[in-house]
Amino acid sequence: MVSSVALCLALAATPTKTRIAVTGLASAGEVDPKVAEAIGESVTAEVAARGYFEPISAGEIATLLGVERQKQLLGCGDDATSCMTEVASALGAPYVMSGSLTKLEGIFQLNLQVIDSAKARTLGRSTKIARDFEGLRSLIPYAVAEACGTPLPPPPSRALPITLISVGGLSFVGGGVLGLIALNTESATTGALTADDKNPSVLSPAETYRARFAETALQRTLALSALIAGATLIGLGVFFMPPDAPQPGVRVSLVPTLGGAAIVGVLP
Repeated sequence: MVSSVALCLALAATPTKTRIAVTGLASAGEVDPKVAEAIGESVTAEVAARGYFEPISAGEIATLLGVERQKQLLGCGDDATSCMTEVASALGAPYVMSGSLTKLEGIFQLNLQVIDSAKARTLGRSTKIARDFEGLRSLIPYAVAEACGTPLPPPPSRALPITLISVGGLSFVGGGVLGLIALNTESATTGALTADDKNPSVLSPAETYRARFAETALQRTLALSALIAGATLIGLGVFFMPPDAPQPGVRVSLVPTLGGAAIVGVLP
C-alpha cells in the first residue's frame, strides 16, 4: 500500500515561491522540434499549476538572457552542470529543470530532471513512455511531480464511468428479466389458446387473448429497449473510464525553499 509522506518545514511560511528555470526540451529521433516545444510548454504549465515552484519558461529564458547567450549556456556539451549553474545564477533561479523528448518507432519517451545548481547535484529524475502524443501529455503531471520530488497529482475520478456501468448493468439485467417474463407469458397464452381450441366448451373470449398478446408485445419492446440502453451505458462507461495512474517506486526528495526546506515523497 502506498502512503504519501509530506513534511513541509518552511514552505507555507515562505512569502515567495522558489524559482525554477524550465529549459526547452531537447528533441531526438523522430520528434518534430515543434512537438518538443509543445510538450515543453505543457511541462512549464504543469510546474506552475502544481504551485510548489515559480517556473521560468524557455521563452522567458531566451528573453532574459538573449538568444545568443542562451545558446552558449545550453549548448556547452560536456560541462553541462556548470552551464546549468550559470543559467540559474543569471536568472535568479536556484533550480533548473531540463529534459529531452525522443520518439523511436512510434514510441515517445519523455525524460525530465531537476538540478540544484548551488550544490551541482540532481534532485530528481523521471522517465515516461507513451504510444501517442495525447498519452504522453496525460503523463506530464506525474513526470513533473517525480522530477521535482513533490506529491503525485490525485488520480482521475472514476465516479461517472462507474455510475454509467452500474446503471447500464441494472438496465441490461432488468431488460433480460422482462424479456424472459414476456416469453413465458406468450408461451403460456399460446398453450392456453391451443388447449381451448381442442375443447371449445371452455373457449375464452377472443379479446382476452388479444390483450395478453398485446401485453407480451409491449413487454418485448420494453425489454429490447432496456437491453439496448444498458449495453449503450456500459459501453460509454468503459469508454470514459480513465487509465490507471502510473505507479511510482520509492520517491523521497528534499525540496529546498527560500526560507528552508521541505521533505516530500512516496514510500511503498
